[in-house]
Amino acid sequence: LVAFLTLLLSASPIVPAFAEAPRPAVAQVGGIAQDKEARIHFRLENALSPEMVESLKSGIEITFRISVEVERIHRNWFDVTIGEMKYKQSIRYDVLSRVYRLRYTGGDEILPDLKSALDRMTRFHVTVPVDTEVTRGKRYRAGVQVRLDRAGLSEPLRSIVFFSSVWDVETEWAHGP
Repeated sequence: LVAFLTLLLSASPIVPAFAEAPRPAVAQVGGIAQDKEARIHFRLENALSPEMVESLKSGIEITFRISVEVERIHRNWFDVTIGEMKYKQSIRYDVLSRVYRLRYTGGDEILPDLKSALDRMTRFHVTVPVDTEVTRGKRYRAGVQVRLDRAGLSEPLRSIVFFSSVWDVETEWAHGP
């Protein structure tokens, strides 16, 4: 019996029971700068854990706070921030009407099901005003960081999430053209 268990354990890789979940990240940052504005788009990956999705389905509102910066790239010199914006996007399941309500700076959307709500909650399109006229042929880049607004959660959940890494959602800065 001992020889069989030794063979079994040596033949199969041991996977830790508490494998670390993938970190939330901003991906596919892109956009276009024109006149005195920059239109930036990006996706948020690995941000909504199964626990967060279950809370959302129970009617808990989930809000992300987004920071976006637009920089003018200078060769052999310091890059200059020419525009920045703080942005907020939240989603909540309306139990009575059985729809998801997405709210963001500049508008609202009604989404019919969980799949479309999760897709739309992690896909962003932001317009950032810039300080100077955009010059054709010059290089610009966008920087984006996203974090969960834990202070905006309902009171019973707020006191729990500060001790739970499941609700610790904050990305590194991501950059794109």
